[in-house]
Amino acid sequence: MLFDTAGFQRSLPLTGAAARTLHLNRHLSKAGAEVTLLLCDLNPRSRPTSHWPFPVLYLRYEALYEDTAPLTAHVKDLAPDVLVMSNTQLTVRYGRALAGATGAALLYEMHDDEAAVARTIGSGEWECRQAAVLQAAAVATADAVIAFTGRDADLATVLRAAAVHVVPCGVEPGPAPLRERETAGSAAFVGNLYYEPNARAAAFLRTRLAPALAPRGGSVDVYGRYPRALRALGTGSTVRLHGPVPDLPSALSTAEVGLAPLDSGGGMKLKVLQYMAAGLPVVGTAEAFAGLPDPGSFALVSSDPSMADMPGLVARLQDDATLRRRLGTAGRQLIETEFSWATAAGLALRAYQSACGIAGTTTAPATGAGDIRELAGRTPYWLHEWRTREEPIMGDTPAPATGREHPVLARLASEIDCARQAAESALDTVFDHAAIVGYGGRSMVFLSKTAVLKIYTHRPTERARREIIGLRLCGQVPGLRVPEVVGHDDVEGALSWVAATRLDGTAPDDIHNQDETRTLGAVAARLHNLPVDALAGLPAFGRNIRPLDVDAHPVRARLSAVLAKIEAVQQASCVSGFVHGDYSARNLLLTPGLPPGVIDFEGCGVGCVYEDLTNLYVQNCLIDGREAALALSGYADEGARLGRTSGLDARHLLWHTARYFRWVLQWAVEIDTALADQITALAPRVLVALEAEGTPQL
Repeated sequence: MLFDTAGFQRSLPLTGAAARTLHLNRHLSKAGAEVTLLLCDLNPRSRPTSHWPFPVLYLRYEALYEDTAPLTAHVKDLAPDVLVMSNTQLTVRYGRALAGATGAALLYEMHDDEAAVARTIGSGEWECRQAAVLQAAAVATADAVIAFTGRDADLATVLRAAAVHVVPCGVEPGPAPLRERETAGSAAFVGNLYYEPNARAAAFLRTRLAPALAPRGGSVDVYGRYPRALRALGTGSTVRLHGPVPDLPSALSTAEVGLAPLDSGGGMKLKVLQYMAAGLPVVGTAEAFAGLPDPGSFALVSSDPSMADMPGLVARLQDDATLRRRLGTAGRQLIETEFSWATAAGLALRAYQSACGIAGTTTAPATGAGDIRELAGRTPYWLHEWRTREEPIMGDTPAPATGREHPVLARLASEIDCARQAAESALDTVFDHAAIVGYGGRSMVFLSKTAVLKIYTHRPTERARREIIGLRLCGQVPGLRVPEVVGHDDVEGALSWVAATRLDGTAPDDIHNQDETRTLGAVAARLHNLPVDALAGLPAFGRNIRPLDVDAHPVRARLSAVLAKIEAVQQASCVSGFVHGDYSARNLLLTPGLPPGVIDFEGCGVGCVYEDLTNLYVQNCLIDGREAALALSGYADEGARLGRTSGLDARHLLWHTARYFRWVLQWAVEIDTALADQITALAPRVLVALEAEGTPQL
């Protein structure tokens, strides 16, 4: 089977064709067939994974679309009995030669009536005719054709296929769904909204169906990929966009009706089978039920070409629990008896065995061969669609938790969404679509009930590496709770991500609570007690200190002058150790009866431990108003308990504080003016203390 990764995130299928490729071949493998998927790595974020249930050979893009010599070599090594190809153009270009290299039977898996599909996406009549010619050539080239429906089988017969076998789509039935509620819930629509017929269906839901359901308290949940241009579908209406989900049956368990308002398309509609498996009654057009017997036994079928009757059909189901149960039960029984993937795999296996007996008896059509070769060599429309999807404007922008779109979310929408999907596939979990945006948009955090996913947008590889090492190091510190790494990935050209367990607790927010303030200092001492020899794999911590524009403000000139005067002496006093990098109350989690928890290690490194004390002193004491003496005494007392003999050097802390001020003023003037103003106001007090004789006062 030849396919490509455009429809996958790792092994998670994002399209109906990808789902068929995964599930049909899984059951073929269970039935005893030796299956190998030759997967063109079109999508760099798909990265080879071990999660496939059968052997997968990843091929470079060029091996399928340009220089096919490596592909031919791989096929010869595999020596298959059957070669299955679903890409019409590639079947025509080299399917016959590829199968002939090993004497394999060539099967063309015909997913659609491609001329009809071309019309649905707005192609001109000449392009539709070209699609028909190319598909006729693919049918004539193959030893046998696999069709999904009787309608498509009839088309293949008209196109003079040597043999035609109907192997419908299926679905994993899973446990029988429970339908305990007697009141109607939401209606569900499943579909990849990059596909034009699905996008039109979603627009119908927004403009016509959802407004009709709203007065009744109804809503519509949409599951599947969607371009950023369609995000407005879920804004200010009862239509909710969820994006792709790894566990669709669980998502559908909250619905009462499955929707299929499809005015065109081709092949078999996998979404309808998924509704039926979930025990949902279906409301759809006649087109939606292609390949299924007696739709009226499990669905309400729209009889109006404009679908004007569909809101009434949904309302009828909402009002009639008995009808919902009857239709849902009938659909589920049909799945169990005729349309499971196991049943489809049995049909496919018999079709493959039959084709082996006639392998190589067909030849590519000679008439118009030059024109056909030219058509087969063109870039297919779906490949153009995929490349367009990679543009930021077509990205799937997750919503920030604040409800306002962050510029980084908009700019890196596709990359963030791909990383989230990859993590969901790898961890078999679902994260909230709303993002908690890190300071400056340097990271995006997504939550599930048990895990936290962090996607890095600024220096992603470096920050992910620091996060992983920091979590694992500090997880060994006695008296602290630290999240456990449960998954991570760093793919070239994509955003890195790290997922970790979710800790109970809340950040201390009572600045007058003395115990909390002392705990802040004590936890820092525990982190700094990590032995230096355990930090060998941790990168150095450092701030990129640049000269300030001393003419812009007198405080900047004085700050630069004082630091230059004492730089050498104070650098010699630095205490090397573990540095959290963003140590403050916001990264501490407290829960009664449990040790303190520490999170967010993306900036950690090896450096002077006074860097963490500086963050604590500036952020939580000078700015927030906590009592500095309590925090620092908590640090000193805990350090003494742990056997640290050196006391706290107040002047060295003030020197680091002044350096921190200079660093903040390098960038905050442009992106955080409030912080820049605070630092400018605090700097004179710190500089006076730093230049004072004797022990400086903090």
